[in-house]
Amino acid sequence: MLPGADRTNLICSARRGRLPEMHVNRMLDILEYAMCRVGIRRFATWDDALGSSPVRLYAGKLSRDAAQYATHWGITPYYASRRNIWFDVSKPYPIPDGSVDVYQSEDVFEHVEWNAIVPLFDEIHRVLKSGGLFRLSVPDYHGDICRTRTQLDANGELLFDPGGGGRLENGRVVGGGHVWFPTIERVRELFDRSRFGSDGEVHYLQYTEADGTSVMNPIDYSLGHVQRTAENDPRVADRPRPISIVVDAVKR
Repeated sequence: MLPGADRTNLICSARRGRLPEMHVNRMLDILEYAMCRVGIRRFATWDDALGSSPVRLYAGKLSRDAAQYATHWGITPYYASRRNIWFDVSKPYPIPDGSVDVYQSEDVFEHVEWNAIVPLFDEIHRVLKSGGLFRLSVPDYHGDICRTRTQLDANGELLFDPGGGGRLENGRVVGGGHVWFPTIERVRELFDRSRFGSDGEVHYLQYTEADGTSVMNPIDYSLGHVQRTAENDPRVADRPRPISIVVDAVKR
């Protein structure tokens, strides 16, 4: 964090309307990252996460604006901080079996290569405690929001989603964009092939069927907020419908 006086001045400016709170939080995030880099503050570690109760991990960077900032530990190879562990989420985790209560991934795994997803699901299953929760949300490419913005190839197949970042080079997505396009069929396949399929319970909460039918089951947001849902995303406020595939998988 910033020294007390500097932090107080930023917050007071925000309260007087000079700076929106989100801008203050962004500045605090950047300054904290810089202070960790130069050794004034300490990066979060796996021991920090495992020492909390319950142990909740979050794939991706947690900023102060995130609902999970005070409850989860982020895992990111970019911009680590006192609340974010510097680590690639797709690699094997250096923590014991059965050590995590909740693992949440929100709009991250579509950036991980398809062939790496089942091993990643298996690794999440390994680190979860019995009865632990894996909450996944990925963009829904049967839904109109994602599908209509996505470029198609010559055969009419999904090729590149400019809304997902990255860029298209020689027919491949590079630079961190979406490298596969989740649909309910593909997500079911991943879970069926993973250890959750044989040693878990998988609940598909929100998604769009291939024919456009919306499925919207209740989501317990106390277990982990998801922004891009029928209830929370302003892009579907006029006609609530799935914008993400949201799945809760529980380890037996």
